Amino acid sequence: MMRKLLTAVFILLCTTTQGQDIQQFLDKLQDYSLQKPQEKVYLHTDKPSYSAGENIFFKSYTTIGITNLFSSLSGILYAELISPANNVVQRVTISTPMGIGIGDFTLSDTITEGVYRIRAYTNWMKNAGSDYFFDKKVPIYNGRTDNVITHTTYEKRTNDVLYKINLNSVTGLPISKKRISYTITEGDKVVEKKSQTSSENGSIEIPINNKYVNPILKLRFENIDKNIVNKVVKTIDPKKQPATTLFPEGGKLLKDKINTIAAKSINSQGLGISSKILLKQGSDTIGVFQTNELGMGAISVFLNSGAPLEAEAEYADGTKSVLQVPRIHETGFSILVNNLNDNKLFAQLNASADQLDNSDVYFVVHHLAEVLFVSKSKLNKEELVFTVEKSKLPDGVVTISILDSKFQPIIERPVFCLVQRNLNSRVLLNKSSYRTREKVEVNLDMGEGDDSLLMGAYSASVIDLGKVKFPERAEAHILSSLLLSNDLKGYIENPNYYFNQEGNVKSVDLDYLMLTQGWRNIEWESVGLEVLPKFKPEKSLKISGYTKKIGRSKPEPNAKVQLISTRNYLDFIDTTSNEEGYFEFDNLLFPDSVKFIISARDAVKGKNNIDITYEYDKEFPIDEKVGALESDWDINRQYLDNLKSSKEFFAELERIGLKEKAILIDEVVVTRKQSKAPDYSSNLNGPGNADQILGADDLSTCPTLEMCLAGRLMGVYFQNGVPYNTRGNQPMQIVLDGMYIESENISMINTADVESIEVLRNVNYTSIYGSNGANGLIVITSKRGSSALNNYVPKGILTVQPQGFQVIKNFYKPAYDVDEANKYNSDLRSTIHWEPAIVTNEQGKASFDFFTSDSKGKYLLLIEGIDLQGRLLRREVEFVVE
Repeated sequence: MMRKLLTAVFILLCTTTQGQDIQQFLDKLQDYSLQKPQEKVYLHTDKPSYSAGENIFFKSYTTIGITNLFSSLSGILYAELISPANNVVQRVTISTPMGIGIGDFTLSDTITEGVYRIRAYTNWMKNAGSDYFFDKKVPIYNGRTDNVITHTTYEKRTNDVLYKINLNSVTGLPISKKRISYTITEGDKVVEKKSQTSSENGSIEIPINNKYVNPILKLRFENIDKNIVNKVVKTIDPKKQPATTLFPEGGKLLKDKINTIAAKSINSQGLGISSKILLKQGSDTIGVFQTNELGMGAISVFLNSGAPLEAEAEYADGTKSVLQVPRIHETGFSILVNNLNDNKLFAQLNASADQLDNSDVYFVVHHLAEVLFVSKSKLNKEELVFTVEKSKLPDGVVTISILDSKFQPIIERPVFCLVQRNLNSRVLLNKSSYRTREKVEVNLDMGEGDDSLLMGAYSASVIDLGKVKFPERAEAHILSSLLLSNDLKGYIENPNYYFNQEGNVKSVDLDYLMLTQGWRNIEWESVGLEVLPKFKPEKSLKISGYTKKIGRSKPEPNAKVQLISTRNYLDFIDTTSNEEGYFEFDNLLFPDSVKFIISARDAVKGKNNIDITYEYDKEFPIDEKVGALESDWDINRQYLDNLKSSKEFFAELERIGLKEKAILIDEVVVTRKQSKAPDYSSNLNGPGNADQILGADDLSTCPTLEMCLAGRLMGVYFQNGVPYNTRGNQPMQIVLDGMYIESENISMINTADVESIEVLRNVNYTSIYGSNGANGLIVITSKRGSSALNNYVPKGILTVQPQGFQVIKNFYKPAYDVDEANKYNSDLRSTIHWEPAIVTNEQGKASFDFFTSDSKGKYLLLIEGIDLQGRLLRREVEFVVE
């Protein structure tokens, strides 16, 4: 877009030298923008809340730049499910060719109830930090193994906060006289570990000392069904009180000028609260204004230098607080922006008299250095007004930067623009209302007839509003995510508040948000410099690491490195490490849970005396988005109706064999003789599937492993400490805890650390190992708690299991117009349909169908997506089942 900006009109405003200077600077901005393109991510989930035992299905959209074109920069997306205790519960890797991906999270039957977060990002997005990741709250209730309803309140005291928790079963029976164990954690550290017995009415009281920083309370107890239940309570910050902060527009107040002052009021949990702000100078009240329900508001007032500014906030409960006020400057600049006109954006630069030197100032509207509009003026009067047609600006957050003659920012201000460029669409249902188990046909017609490009990618979900709470302001949708949240810092409360169902915005409230929220901007000191990013875009999976000289940190350069898949030992790749010992296998494509073998030999003698270091993918740090909310507690109670209906639905799934029953067993008496091989054996055939097995008891009297095995293994003999297979008289492969080691190193393994030895000689057992199993194998498994690897460091070989791409799961939908074995007797689905792969044709048309369930009432069809021009779509369509 920048190339369109430098028009002849602008050039005429400059001398030849000045024109060259500004052109050179704009070229530097363009280079900066190209070096640091912005990727954004949005995940459309099939519904807003979930039960334990369900799957969270999602469609991912990765876009680039403010125009939201599908991104081809990254081909990999990381999606994480984060628990209320701020731990990553699940992490999946999604393939995103052309910016589109499909994935899911599987919720276990034992998952702890609470408000979880879904976070998604690309490797490239790490450079900007987690403020700009996709982040969405997801309530998860548990009626599978939990079935306990809590009601949590608290009482602030002098030195602690007393949490009062009442525990009842789903049917209302108190969890009485139960021993409740609990821990209080501070970060990763357990600071208290205690227990108490619940009262007759099922209540407990737990004090938490105020000295702890962001502590988390975890409960563990047995419910009425004898299942172990875990609960998490995110505590409040007792030191945090309602507070109001004042924000000068552009960051500076200037005397003898009209200035805009914004305010943000929050409660002790960090959420916005309504307040009345009083501004005074001396004995004069210069302004009074009210913040909105999210705690934000603003007023424009004239400030003189006769007296200092004073401010006071009054809250809904009648309490008041004196506010810290920004300084009034006698010299410098301030800015006034009017963004409420439908067609034009106005900005006024105010300057003190001593700044009027007739130098050039530049009004630049940009998005992360992608210049959208630029004009020039002389600094020869105290008020300079700039305007720009909104039709020249894209939808989303842009920045006004006013630059001095040296192209340094004088003052800046973010603004939100929406020029109604969202995608026009028509969603047509074949009927106005439906019966139960009736087929619904949906036809989509996107764009206008004169559009040259109507193809796009979309996803659709259908939910039963009688079984799923659909909050008026869901945590995030495609408009609020890609147009707003991805450009603002920190926690944004109720981002959907600013968008209505027709795609319009609350312009005044959005401007309050721009005045009080940090935003993503240029690092001006980096303009014109080449800065290498720490995190690079990922097109495909890779496995990388370093080769080092044995027992040393010095690299082993030019080593011959080989990567072998354990699924097919004839499938391998070769590479050579560089001078620093770094090696990389790129352009890989493999599913999750595949193991690989990395082997290395030196370049001179071909020996394996090399240490191999694997580069593990480190999880990005998790930040605390907002403090504990009372509404975030007691999710089972808040979603009790949904919990009960999900229990009925799971019972039906169990009946037709689509789901196993949720069973927790503490102790099982087994009469069958247990295999000597432990369950964690690395035997690829499965623990105990071998020609011969020796257990720890069989090895207890042997000083060395070689002495213990010689003469006791059938079809195996030892020569110079190396085990040979009598079939072919060749050395056998040793596998130690899943790692391949040289046969002669078996004598280095400590017998006391070995749990089992499995001998594989039969082709039925060796074929799974490919070429490594040609001469048979001896699989050695260490004891838990100690490891034979403590006494053995393998040379030149390493087994790794990187996270591969998630395999896509199919969403099951019944078809009532055909004979089907797994047909519901009682169809009690909450997610009626999930259609993640809708692609419109060249005419902008697509269609899909589904069947209603046995539930009558209102259903909601929700469609989101993006077309190839970057236009966003969100449509909600309600229909009735009678």
